[in-house]
Amino acid sequence: MNSARKVLWSVLVVAALGGLAAFGAFSAFSDTTSNPNNDFAAGTVTIGNNATSPLYSVSNGKPGTASTDRCIKITYSGSLPATVKLYRASLSGTLGQYLDLTVTKGSGSQENCSDFVAGSSVYSSTLQSFATDWSTGLALTNGSNSATWSNGDAVTYKFSAVIQDNNAAKGLNTGTHSFTWEARNN
Repeated sequence: MNSARKVLWSVLVVAALGGLAAFGAFSAFSDTTSNPNNDFAAGTVTIGNNATSPLYSVSNGKPGTASTDRCIKITYSGSLPATVKLYRASLSGTLGQYLDLTVTKGSGSQENCSDFVAGSSVYSSTLQSFATDWSTGLALTNGSNSATWSNGDAVTYKFSAVIQDNNAAKGLNTGTHSFTWEARNN
């Protein structure tokens, strides 16, 4: 029985020490701090236009034939400052070398240019020579002539195209193509 008593006392001592250790662990001082409401949101780059029809669409043109002037209002509504460039898509036809294109910066909001107020010339050369990607695109300034566009900036561009008086232009076409205004954040 002596050995049973020793085991019992050993168990009681171990239990008592475990209880004291647990009591000591739960009664220690403690403190915490936190930093709430962390959030991360990306800015936006958003550009749009008011066009509902092509800038030009001419058939059976002859030397001196001009397109009907068309205007397009470009509006930047992104939250980040941006650089805006203008370029065109590839031409599938060969008339571009005989088509003189003029792009004028100004103000107004009508596609028929009835309220257009001219500012500065942006481009005046052949359609073929017009930039075809971002790297060679025409760098455009906002209404205040700043290269950095901000939310709410809007500029209207008037497009005019005229077939040159060159017999080599007869029967040619440009093929359908598009103009792109691209904004990239600074």
